[in-house]
Amino acid sequence: MAPFTRTEAYVSLHSILSPQADADANTVGILYIRRRLGADDYKARRLVNFVSLLVGEKGFPPPLPCLKAGKLEEAVTMKSQWLRHAVEAWLNDFLPPDNAMSVDRTAKANAAHEMDEAANSLGRRNLRVVAGGRS
Repeated sequence: MAPFTRTEAYVSLHSILSPQADADANTVGILYIRRRLGADDYKARRLVNFVSLLVGEKGFPPPLPCLKAGKLEEAVTMKSQWLRHAVEAWLNDFLPPDNAMSVDRTAKANAAHEMDEAANSLGRRNLRVVAGGRS
């Protein structure tokens, strides 16, 4: 059996950290994201590719930039860090983009209907149009 590569050793070592250590941090790493996505069987390369696709195609929050060789690196890596609240919000409220647009359209239509009903209940004589612009 071949020895662990550096990346596999990194993944193995960090995957045994307690969840409580994650809960206390303001940022989370890719291994936390892997656990939350239920992708525990993903190896490093597949995990980086998967999270990169989520960022690029599904609106997953991008990692925080890090300084590498004097330049800001924004690509997803095994050492990338994300703001916890952004990751949690995406994971807890994820809707595919088509469904999200449908929900938005429905919410706007419902709000317009409620405003129309409220205006009708006030009666026409209580409403007046206020012209915008300068007096």
